[in-house]
Amino acid sequence: MSRHRNIRNMTDEDYYDYDDYDDDYYEEDDDAYYMEQERVRKLAEKEARQQAVAAKLQLNPTRTKPVIQPKKSVEFNIKKKKAPIVVPQPSEKEQENKESMVTCMGFSQSSARIALQAQNWNVELAINDLLVNPNPDANSNPQPVDGGGGTSSGGGMTMTMAPPPGMTRPRPKEEVKKTMSMAPPPPGISKSPSKPKSTPTKSSKSTSSSSSNSKSKQTLSKASSSSMKKISPQLQAHLQNQKSRLTMVILGHVDAGKSTLMGQVLVQCGKIEKRTVTKYAKQAGEIGKASFALAWIMDEDESERERGVTIDIATKQISTPKHDLTILDAPGHADYVPAMITGAGVSDVGILVVSSTKGEFESGFDTAKSNANKNNNGGSSGNGNGNGGQKRGHVGQTREHITLARGLGVSQLIVAVNKLDAAEPSWSQARFDEIEARLRPFLKANGFNLDRVQFVPISGLTGANVKVSPRSSSHSNDDDDADANANAAGLASWYKGKTLMGAMDKFQPAKRNIEKPFRFISSDIYAEGKGIVVKGRVAQGVASVGDKVCVLPVGDVATVSRIEHGSVDIGTASSTSESVASEKMDQERRKVAIAGDSVELILAGIDIARITVGNILSDAAPGLRPEMKKKFLAKIIIMEELTVPLIRGSQLLLHMHCLDTPAVISKIMSKVDKKNGNIVPNPRVVTGGCTATVEIKLMEKLCVEDFGECRALGRFVLRRSGDTVAVGIIEST
Repeated sequence: MSRHRNIRNMTDEDYYDYDDYDDDYYEEDDDAYYMEQERVRKLAEKEARQQAVAAKLQLNPTRTKPVIQPKKSVEFNIKKKKAPIVVPQPSEKEQENKESMVTCMGFSQSSARIALQAQNWNVELAINDLLVNPNPDANSNPQPVDGGGGTSSGGGMTMTMAPPPGMTRPRPKEEVKKTMSMAPPPPGISKSPSKPKSTPTKSSKSTSSSSSNSKSKQTLSKASSSSMKKISPQLQAHLQNQKSRLTMVILGHVDAGKSTLMGQVLVQCGKIEKRTVTKYAKQAGEIGKASFALAWIMDEDESERERGVTIDIATKQISTPKHDLTILDAPGHADYVPAMITGAGVSDVGILVVSSTKGEFESGFDTAKSNANKNNNGGSSGNGNGNGGQKRGHVGQTREHITLARGLGVSQLIVAVNKLDAAEPSWSQARFDEIEARLRPFLKANGFNLDRVQFVPISGLTGANVKVSPRSSSHSNDDDDADANANAAGLASWYKGKTLMGAMDKFQPAKRNIEKPFRFISSDIYAEGKGIVVKGRVAQGVASVGDKVCVLPVGDVATVSRIEHGSVDIGTASSTSESVASEKMDQERRKVAIAGDSVELILAGIDIARITVGNILSDAAPGLRPEMKKKFLAKIIIMEELTVPLIRGSQLLLHMHCLDTPAVISKIMSKVDKKNGNIVPNPRVVTGGCTATVEIKLMEKLCVEDFGECRALGRFVLRRSGDTVAVGIIEST
């Protein structure tokens, strides 16, 4: 029917008067008529063909119809000797091109050639075999056909050649099942964990833990061989004689004097010239903040200098006789806790700066309830707003920073009791002992080993007991050291411990997972010339110049063209005879980034739009890449000051190194009862101060790993409405 006809408004007369130019006349009887005519026609044609064949047979009676023999199927075990099957071999240039296609996936050249020969130079089949077995043995692979036939035994010929292109030899069922279970998933696709219908028992937990351990051992064995190839034995011996590298985060409540103290450390270490400090003092005095001159060394942003508050993390580097330290000055204000989480998440050690003046320490360490009671009773804090920059109802940042730092991996701590010269009386030992007595139980409750916690009294503004002890200042030839400790006679009368720099030098070297797969957390990206500079920290593994790395989550592969170690001293020769060998090792060290190094990787072969802050750089080999997950099982420790309990479906914000993403608690598997320590399965609610095992579901896929496989990608923090809710580790993905 026409699409322009208005059927609904037509009458009977209009319908029959219509021209009907597009209507098809149709009756059911027509089908039977035409079908009968077609059947008669075909029958007539068939009879005509039969008559023609009969006429030809009458003319040639001896001729018979040839018998067509069925074709025999091709078998690999041929009893009768036939002509050998010749498989054409590609030219040398084609072989090199196919080898390069396979080696671009991260496999070695020898493994690529063996796999290609086994699959008759089929690139797709060779890559599939290498994904199952990255290190094939040349003796175990079938030899390619050379045109000379096979070996014969017992009168028959058994073919040992590989199957033709496009065909694969069938394998036993047991081997197929084993291969399917051990084969890693394709990039970007993760194996979904099995979901038990009932509550997991102890046996199921042990089975899952054993499977995860076997998986980690397989990954570790693959990574250890690749990592050891990048470090020569001479370089390993050279690393043992060098200073250890540590990343140190500066923690503490707002206005505790963190930036001023770090500026004083840089000045006394000779990293900042005196004329620079004089210039900052003049500029700060013009806006009425003369005491902020040393803080401006760390706070380089104009908004930070105007407000007098650290907003973003500042990075500097210093050296002690035993360590090369990378300083991360974290903000202390409650509004910038996510930046503090970023710094603590990539740090090994920390300095907790507390103010010893009356009211400032209590404002940073006391709970929200105690602070509220003090404010209601007319109590005053050390600063103008009455709460030290702390929001009403929030936990003090000293208490929160301690919990977050331990949960994010900081194991060694220096408690710098600052502004002790401004206490009443000056350099009061009673005030120092009071602060130490209140902090020690809380540090121990949060998992710190008190043997690795040091308490040091200092004055960040004057520099007393920062580098030179007040007991030895009278014998010092440096006028600056004498001026710094001129008013510290009260401290020298009772304090016999180390200075702040001496306490830093007492840090224990951190254990590095060099043998594990390469993981690099990017914190800053910018373009420089023809390359892309990615600034960050090596969480584990090793990378050297010329290595191919994978940028996750996008999956692009880039090449490391250069590695910059910043202002860290690589090393110097101890004697003239060893200068040449040491210089050679230093040059080799500059081309390698090892776990714990804060470096800049210059990448080639990738666009800057494909890399963002928080991306993970890993080995390019598919079997050594971390998986992208949207759901995982985690163990969390709830903060004591939790106001709203956690239930199934609670919406939170998950912070991990430089990233934050929305998350939901999809299941609460169990919790530990605070009263008796028993495990309560499937609780409906989780309150503050307890430990729970939960299932967390993310809004988008994130590059995460089990805590046992990669600690940096296995720690996280949960926050809600500006408050820290919990810290946790990933148990299984």
